[in-house]
Amino acid sequence: MKNNASLLILLLNVIGRHRQDVVTAFVSPITSSSRCEYTTTTSLSVNKEASSTTSSYSPSASFDTFQATEIDASNTPPNLQTILTSLKELKSGSDLRGTYAAHANSGGTIANISHLIKQVKGEGNGAALTPFASHCFGVAFARWLLQHEGDDDASNHKHGTNALTICIGRDPRIHGERLADAFARGAESVDGVTKPVRVLYTGVTTTPSMYEFCRAGKCDAAIIITASHLPEDKNGIKFFSGSGGLDKEDIDELIVLAQEEATEWYNTGIMPPSSGNAGVLCSELVNFLPYYKETLKQAIGREVDPNPNPAKPLSNLNIVVNPGNGSGSFFSDLLRELGANVAGSLHLTPDGTFPDTIGVPNPEKKAMVEETMRACEDCNADIGVMFDTDADRSGFVLPRSIDANGVCSSYEPLNKNRLIALLSVIFSSSAPGATVVTDSTTSEGLNTFLEKKLGLKHFRYLRGYANVINKAKELQGSEMAIETSGHCALRENGWIDDGTFTAVKIIALLANSKGKGSLLDLISELEEMPFDEEFRVKATDGSLETTTAVFESVSKSLKEKCSVEDQWTLDEDNLEGVRVRLSSGGFFMIRQSLHDPVISLQVESVSEEYARPVALSPLFKLFSEHASVLDLSAIEK
Repeated sequence: MKNNASLLILLLNVIGRHRQDVVTAFVSPITSSSRCEYTTTTSLSVNKEASSTTSSYSPSASFDTFQATEIDASNTPPNLQTILTSLKELKSGSDLRGTYAAHANSGGTIANISHLIKQVKGEGNGAALTPFASHCFGVAFARWLLQHEGDDDASNHKHGTNALTICIGRDPRIHGERLADAFARGAESVDGVTKPVRVLYTGVTTTPSMYEFCRAGKCDAAIIITASHLPEDKNGIKFFSGSGGLDKEDIDELIVLAQEEATEWYNTGIMPPSSGNAGVLCSELVNFLPYYKETLKQAIGREVDPNPNPAKPLSNLNIVVNPGNGSGSFFSDLLRELGANVAGSLHLTPDGTFPDTIGVPNPEKKAMVEETMRACEDCNADIGVMFDTDADRSGFVLPRSIDANGVCSSYEPLNKNRLIALLSVIFSSSAPGATVVTDSTTSEGLNTFLEKKLGLKHFRYLRGYANVINKAKELQGSEMAIETSGHCALRENGWIDDGTFTAVKIIALLANSKGKGSLLDLISELEEMPFDEEFRVKATDGSLETTTAVFESVSKSLKEKCSVEDQWTLDEDNLEGVRVRLSSGGFFMIRQSLHDPVISLQVESVSEEYARPVALSPLFKLFSEHASVLDLSAIEK
């Protein structure tokens, strides 16, 4: 179909009748009478996306024709090169992420896509995630899966069909549906030769649920369209096969396949159509979330021991759930069905406009923690549970004090090092001597608590949830991989980072400990420093190359300085950036961001008054040598 379209366009040029209304008459090479057209019927807010004939970015000029001068040294036309580069720039570790940018549903040209990408980047918004890009990655994922048939359980087709079946879910962001439609159309356009490619659409769900659907045999592979805690104009794609989430190297392969597909469309000069605001075109509409909800209920039933009331194991708990209008909203119903009082919960309706007080949900966000604490105070809750947008991370609020009448007071956050410590308490009993893998930014006090107090092994590794998970898989005897951000993956749950399963473990511990004081008492021996801050130094030109050059220079100077500073001791075992222990306790470290032109500086100290002359001022002096290319305002204050 694409070759025919290209020939017809050439013919129209020859006879001087190349008109836009003719081009828009072409249909996608994806046709199937058995597919379903999905229209949203949930209580989500009205979709405010641009209509099918407009773009959220308005090109200032028409790019319907290509100039002969638009050729670079590699003979790749600049418009195509812009598109190919943008597809590569969407990579964010083992995911794709970018700023959502809408274009016409049909009838536009590939050159319009190039112009849109340039405009998004020119406005300082980074890589553009367009429906066209989603279409190309849909094609790429289907082809990649067919190429890797037999590599894992995805080839067993336990769902009962001979087709290669891909399930798509999304978080509540409004534009997720259009990206899902484009991805589905792309995937189903792939000719599987011996088997067709079928796409199922399950709507709003959580990231960890998508892997559960794969390993339960409901599909061969899955994606979720989400940007997690990033601003609402961002979106992204996470990929799963029967063996878990895809790795960075897998994403590199997908990018190459997506670039090949983009080049094919470029050669036709037109864009593949999408449904716009009308819904998702796919083989079948499904609702798999209830299945996932049931697996979590069963997990709580197994964890609560003793369990005098198997049908209602949480009947003695009062819990505030705050999913922040994100995908984790179902968790409140789950707890209620198990007997918990969840009447004080808030923000329970999935809504991609995130209209309430906290914006996009993030359990590390101060505003979300504080409003959850207030809600707990208002209803004397035993615990508050928070999720990020796609519920792969969680955070908690607990009372410091509980009197003889069960009245709770002095609520405090359970996150970062505290959350790692409390989960480790569980494994100190269930798996004595086990290894806990964390990211590089955990505290000195946490290391002492895990190894000296609990008898566990602590392995600090590189920041990035995929990094800590993969390292935990490698290490014999490891039970948990966790970051201070709240990303947590457990061996017993197949090493998928799952905020809802983390909540299962904490809530079950609470049910088992009810009447024995605060859960915070279990980590009372965790040493915590009063001053714990992160500062972010940005490259003013937004360049990763500049950031890397500065980081390497400062790192070298910092290591040299450790030999002459009496209060500094270089951490020789550190695997990321440069980590320096302070003689009074605590540490500071610098590391380069995984994806952004940022150098992170983290300081943990007995006080701010001590940290400034001993750590911050010397570091500011080192960074000031590169002041012409850095924004130092974060540490200048």
